[in-house]
Amino acid sequence: MKRIHACTLLILVALQATNLPAQSPSASMVVHEWGTFTSLQDESGQTVGGINTDDEPVPKFVHRLATFLLLSPTEVPAIYFQGAPSCHPDVTMRLETPVLYFHPSPSRPVVHDVDVTATFRGGWLSEFYPNAEVDAPGVNSNGSAFGPLRSDTIGTLTWKNLEVGGRWSGPGTVEHVWTSPRAVEAAAVRTLAGEAEKFLFYRGVAHINAPIAVAQDAHAAELVLHSQCPPEIAGHKPLKVDSLWLVDIAASGKVAFRVVPPMTLPGDDDQTPMRISSRFGWGEYSLANRDKLKASLHDALVAGGLFDDEAQALLNTWELSYFKSAGMRLFFLVPRAWTDYYLPLKISVPAQTTRAMVGRIELVTPEQRSYLKQIADTSTKDIAADAIRMRADYYGQIATDPAELKRVNEGIESLKAYGITVPKSYQSYLALGRFRNALILDEAEKRPTPALDRFIADYHLEGYKPVEVSALNPAR
Repeated sequence: MKRIHACTLLILVALQATNLPAQSPSASMVVHEWGTFTSLQDESGQTVGGINTDDEPVPKFVHRLATFLLLSPTEVPAIYFQGAPSCHPDVTMRLETPVLYFHPSPSRPVVHDVDVTATFRGGWLSEFYPNAEVDAPGVNSNGSAFGPLRSDTIGTLTWKNLEVGGRWSGPGTVEHVWTSPRAVEAAAVRTLAGEAEKFLFYRGVAHINAPIAVAQDAHAAELVLHSQCPPEIAGHKPLKVDSLWLVDIAASGKVAFRVVPPMTLPGDDDQTPMRISSRFGWGEYSLANRDKLKASLHDALVAGGLFDDEAQALLNTWELSYFKSAGMRLFFLVPRAWTDYYLPLKISVPAQTTRAMVGRIELVTPEQRSYLKQIADTSTKDIAADAIRMRADYYGQIATDPAELKRVNEGIESLKAYGITVPKSYQSYLALGRFRNALILDEAEKRPTPALDRFIADYHLEGYKPVEVSALNPAR
């Protein structure tokens, strides 16, 4: 752990850069955290709800607040094989894969009885490992029903009496989303019940806005960025966003990106929006830009206080959704004060804590609008006939083989791989990407047509209707 002392100065500088007081260098350990705050915004910069969807599901040994809260990334309509998960209209933010790494000091390599509490203002903490005590107001005790998720909802997760610094191994798995964060030189942690890992892991969903809103000015081919940071965070001292990237990934996998100038988040209505070009020339797209983008993000994360292998672990974990999934998105390093406000973290022992969180705003693109229009322009008769045929093919060609059924239902194989004819309207739906269910529900609400209504009904894509909070008990 010699690198802790070699990097102490870097950590102190990074903390000072975020206008936070550096913690005592006599602290017993260094704690580093990374994760992603993901949101979806339309052309006006308005947040789209219903994004309780996984990019990459975590292994089955991970503990879950509820079985039916998150939609899995599969081509198959959920009603075919599970039925219950739906878009929760109040979910406007995904907290994705925060992990906490612990680096005890050489003078005290093993630390006992460490308590860690994460609190999500406006959200529920939905997945975690090792096991922890969880409180999720508005979720019933068996995780089968959910109330409204509001900005004043307070979800908490507490790990008690952790032992840090032993030689323990985590559960066996080969899943990329879990093995990537393990590729870090950090101390293992273990609960009293014996669950161990190289990090503490958790995820969540929330009803909050990103600190930045991005409106699209199609006529000027520009994006208009402005703050939507609450005044209680910024106060009289504006927050600074030092590192931003606009990224566009074509269907071919070629990447175009540009580094965006720093911006401030004043926390009030007296602000001047920042305008940046949204246009990339054909010559700006290349496969080589993927590695250049990774390198730029990596350098910023290390400058923000992460160790080299920690920054690399973050980027490797989100290889698919960050760098390969088609679409336009804005990345930025979230100001520490914003993270601490919405996601307070409490550690019971003295620690120097660095939190490097990436903001990720997915932007609705003209291509996605064209796919929605293709669905809206399809006749209701054709949609009904297509849905019946596709369902018959699914049950006739896949459901008879449990192994094949599992591969398709978990998104490992596509429907086409098993000879199922995917209707054109459903192909357009799949082309909408990760948040396709949220997008079609949003389109049907704002620009309703009989075809959209029929498509949603025939594939059972209706959003979840939260039940009365008074009928629920907090999850434990």
